[in-house]
Amino acid sequence: MSLNREQIVFLQHVAELIRKAPDYGLLVTAGELYRTSEQQALHVQYGRSKTMNSQHLKRLAVDLNFFQQLPDGSLQLTYDGDNVRLLGAFWESLDPAANRWGGNWSSFKDTPHFERRENSRTAEAGVPHPASAISSSGARPPAPAAGSFCGAKLLAGTVGVRCQNQPYDVESIQRLLNLHRDRIGLADPLSCDGKFGQHTLTALSDFQQTVLAQPEPSGTVSPGDSTLLALCAALPKSLDPILMAFVYLNASEPDIRSLTPFLLETMAKYDINTPVRQAHFLAQVGHESGELLYKKELASGTAYENRRDLGNTQPGDGPHYKGRGLIQLTGRANYADYSRTGSLKVDVEADPEQVATNEQLCVDVAGWFWDRRGLNTFADRDDLETVTRRINGGLNGLDNRRRLLSRAKTLLGA
Repeated sequence: MSLNREQIVFLQHVAELIRKAPDYGLLVTAGELYRTSEQQALHVQYGRSKTMNSQHLKRLAVDLNFFQQLPDGSLQLTYDGDNVRLLGAFWESLDPAANRWGGNWSSFKDTPHFERRENSRTAEAGVPHPASAISSSGARPPAPAAGSFCGAKLLAGTVGVRCQNQPYDVESIQRLLNLHRDRIGLADPLSCDGKFGQHTLTALSDFQQTVLAQPEPSGTVSPGDSTLLALCAALPKSLDPILMAFVYLNASEPDIRSLTPFLLETMAKYDINTPVRQAHFLAQVGHESGELLYKKELASGTAYENRRDLGNTQPGDGPHYKGRGLIQLTGRANYADYSRTGSLKVDVEADPEQVATNEQLCVDVAGWFWDRRGLNTFADRDDLETVTRRINGGLNGLDNRRRLLSRAKTLLGA
């Protein structure tokens, strides 16, 4: 990529950085962009820099001043803190191969400094056209909420040597590293087993050294840090089987591949069409189905015999109309109702077993149930307990539903 194109990308990223700063409670004023060679020599002479090879000389670095507004309305200059570190992580996530934040340097910390390294692996085809960030109406899209970029809150704890290494966290890192196989020269994909061993440590250290240019890789990754955000930069930007596998870590690959298209179809059909609605729907489906494992109730269904509230009025109705589907359709009355009103126009009252064996039906009944109970309204309010009560009748499995919801929300940017 030519220097001019590098400068174009750099300034576009600086614009995104400045727009992002208020999400972290920061106000920005300009510092230094361009620096002459004479000025750089003075920086070296007085110990403010250690090299004459500064990105400022190429207009590929900028120093910014950050302020926080105090309760009395005055502004306080800040050089460190969680909000500045989050902004530094955001900068590096915009292009993990090229963008560097001075707060992550090992030799000395320069938190106001943001730079781009030229000749990175960023493809020239990826340079956005200057108008690409503007909609047809002329308005820029709203900045995402703090931490809303995909994966920012994917981990519950730190992963690495002598760290917490919770299995779900380790498996998430293993899957993320596999998305970067080509960049770090990983010959074979890591086994996503949730166990932090030498292969995972080596791959993580190689990523930090190769992609983040850390001369001495820490071999650890923590919630919201620059390593996690750089790893998450490879996540798909929309729901597909890869992203669905991150939502449902316990699901089998065949189930992910075969059911994802029907999940996408169902969500579109029933207006489950915002990240927060999708996150709630996937969390409930995930819990109710054991993360896509169970398509019908394990129990025999005899407990539903003679349950007139379910329409089970004939001998054998209990087992015959036991729960099936990713959110289970239960009872003769509900099977009959779906047969009459379901969009697929299939008579599942006559043949209830097909709800478990036909994957499209298996997913669609979950969307139909969601729609009939008006659950989009409560998902919009982010009301997990009410959504759960309207599906389960109580709050059974609430902790697991909350875990799945948290994963889905951070992966979808909700």
